[in-house]
Amino acid sequence: SYEQEITLIKRLLMAVNVSESDAESLATVVTHSDFTGTYSHGLSRLCIYLRQYMKGALNPQPDFRLVKDKDAALVFECDDGSGIVAVNRVYDAVLERARKYGVAAGVARNSANIGFGAYYGRRMADDNVIGIVVSNTYPCQSPYGGADRLIGTNPIILGCPTTNPDRPIIIDISTSGVAIGKVQAYRREDREMPEGWANDYDGNPTTNPHDAYCVRPMGDHKGYGLAVFVDMFGGVLADALTSPEIPFVENWEPEKTGFAVILLDIAHFIDVDRFKEHASLFASIIKNSRTATGVEEIFMPGEIEARKMEESKVTGLDFSDALQAELEELAREVGAIGADGKLADLYE
Repeated sequence: SYEQEITLIKRLLMAVNVSESDAESLATVVTHSDFTGTYSHGLSRLCIYLRQYMKGALNPQPDFRLVKDKDAALVFECDDGSGIVAVNRVYDAVLERARKYGVAAGVARNSANIGFGAYYGRRMADDNVIGIVVSNTYPCQSPYGGADRLIGTNPIILGCPTTNPDRPIIIDISTSGVAIGKVQAYRREDREMPEGWANDYDGNPTTNPHDAYCVRPMGDHKGYGLAVFVDMFGGVLADALTSPEIPFVENWEPEKTGFAVILLDIAHFIDVDRFKEHASLFASIIKNSRTATGVEEIFMPGEIEARKMEESKVTGLDFSDALQAELEELAREVGAIGADGKLADLYE
């Protein structure tokens, strides 16, 4: 169940010296990812986080602090802590300033992978703001026309509310055609990837996840251009590393990524209910429009994930034997269970 997964994750994280409050923050985002069907950023990704904590690439007790404060502009130091925890903290601070000034922005440095970005879009909708979160990542994408790994997947997240609190409008996209986590998931399951996801070392398209050297930009030059500007916001503006400078996860070094959170308080611009009604009208026009041949329904951004969340909370989730075995092994390594213990001991 949803609650069982959160309990499992919290106990695993606290076993590597993460505070209970930070473990709760991280567990909520990871679980939200799984229950919306984005398994690449759920328990599958938690395995990487745990190894990063064990190898010193993530700081379990970071000195997270505000280092520059100028009205609606904030700069934060993350001290190599969890990017998920950091984004939530920066979001809280930026939201407070947006309530005061109408618009506020925060940037942060020495961070790490920010996890399932749509969660932050959901927060925007719940808080009656419209906004954007961007983060750079280690290089796993080639520049348009290139063969080297120089650009991160550099995700972009946007969110806003509608009249239906269960149907916010949310975009969570990588600037590559696919998130690197999905390639890693296919590699773990030893499955052939769809065409167009990745290139091999020489820049040739491949569907073999074991030959995948880098993912390809979304929309070719368009995704490449967006990725560059994510590095301007999350890297250069935050005085963090840019994608080509960030170490690969497999190096087990602190990532030192950067991110930006920009929020607009809707009430400063327009009556909140009027915004929601107009956004919902917009959505209804799109959803009631003609579908292409063979298509049953048009979905708004974030709608499929919202439906999956509702379904998953009723049915619960099952995970592959390979993932359960990996988590069980990690649980023993961190001392969360004994040599004869089972993963279920942590949540039942």
